[in-house]
Amino acid sequence: MSASRWVAGCYVAVVGLLAGLGGLTENGRFYLAAIVLTLPAGLLAFLAVHLARGLLTGIGTLVANTLLPDGSDPAWPATAGIVANTLLFTAAAVGSVLHYDHLARRRRAPPA
Repeated sequence: MSASRWVAGCYVAVVGLLAGLGGLTENGRFYLAAIVLTLPAGLLAFLAVHLARGLLTGIGTLVANTLLPDGSDPAWPATAGIVANTLLFTAAAVGSVLHYDHLARRRRAPPA
């Protein structure tokens, strides 16, 4: 495996870690770092995160209870949101790697 694949794999892992930490700690700095690292795809991931949150809240309340019998909030919305955020930002990182790889190949290709 070449060094560039290792770097790309570490990049994707770091973005996924930042998104996961952002959800677990509820700290926006981690999300901001994930967005900046995945630009321009990070902006799409940011929009998709808000869309996913709305879908999880809207559809989830049709299927599951939004309050537990003791009046507290269930853990499923927060857990599902963290998983969705991490997956979306990781997908943005993979998309960025594929995009930059495509641009590098096009640049190295001889003109036709």
